[in-house]
Amino acid sequence: MAPFIEVVRSLVSELTKLPVKRIFTIATTSKEEENPYVTPLRVTRDFAVAGCVIFKQECLLELIEIIDGQVDIVLVDTEKKLPLSIHKQPITSEDSIYLHRKTIGPIETGNLSKICFQKIKQSRTFEFKPNDLTVNSAWSFLSQRLRVLSGKKIAILGAGNIGNKLALKLVECGADVHTYRQQFHIGHQIANGLNLIKHENTVSQITFHSSLLSTTFNADVVIGCTNGVPIITPEVIQTISCNALVLDLGKNNITPEAIRSAIENKLELYRVDVTAALEGFIYEMLKMDSILSTGYGRKSLPYCTIVSGGYFGDEGDIIVDNINSPKIIVGVSNGAGAIKKVLSIDDNEKLKRLSEELQVC
Repeated sequence: MAPFIEVVRSLVSELTKLPVKRIFTIATTSKEEENPYVTPLRVTRDFAVAGCVIFKQECLLELIEIIDGQVDIVLVDTEKKLPLSIHKQPITSEDSIYLHRKTIGPIETGNLSKICFQKIKQSRTFEFKPNDLTVNSAWSFLSQRLRVLSGKKIAILGAGNIGNKLALKLVECGADVHTYRQQFHIGHQIANGLNLIKHENTVSQITFHSSLLSTTFNADVVIGCTNGVPIITPEVIQTISCNALVLDLGKNNITPEAIRSAIENKLELYRVDVTAALEGFIYEMLKMDSILSTGYGRKSLPYCTIVSGGYFGDEGDIIVDNINSPKIIVGVSNGAGAIKKVLSIDDNEKLKRLSEELQVC
């Protein structure tokens, strides 16, 4: 653990030198790995982000001591992927997260976000979902790389949390999705459930297979989504389309022999890169924070009431871009969550006066 902590210290030190908003991510994964690791430093015009992936809750408090106050924002994985376990380290007065529980012994629940919100005092803390970023990255890559997803046969091997979320996004775009996982009864039920969730006018289906090779037969895309278990083998490569894409959504989903076979057959191999999805999420998070902090709510003026930021307005309220500094008039609320299509004389008078007094559009 000591080498990892020192690497984190060095990474945070590098972050603090950058003249932009500094963000540190703490994520976890269901993959069975022993050693935590850091994620790459990514720098944009507006922020710099780095982070780590941990597999045990016990190192979280030490991480918090290093990053709290040194970065502007901490993004913590809100997905509960760590199993319940016994905390085996000595308990100190600082470990209040263990002392306040009702169990006889100290239990690690894997609830990283709750601990971060309790313990981080100087930096701001937000939740994020790394699995969803992986799904969005894969979908975005396939959408742009293939141009049209409709009609493509896509095989997803390892239909767990990530694989099934991706399956739903792909089938909603008209892709013919085929899934495989070892637990047949679970995979079959999930596929049936997803087919019920997709829009009724979506003709394409998610088909679950108990056979690996029947899943990948003649596939345009094959995607490995296991928890680090090699599932894309040379036999799988032999079954897919001659111009197929091969995607690894995790680590070690493709055997070395399958990699060689894919290269020999001039197939395109892709290891999912979450950069675009991560940066996009951060911009979304910062924008939502700005809206809730400065532009969300309802404000009464002498002659009308204005709302903004998605606040549910009463009938006759005027919707603007920002109640504190309005520049754009969106319309007049109908009191049912939509904009009035037919305006009354009173509505038009209020709009005219607001436009004149605030000089907005």
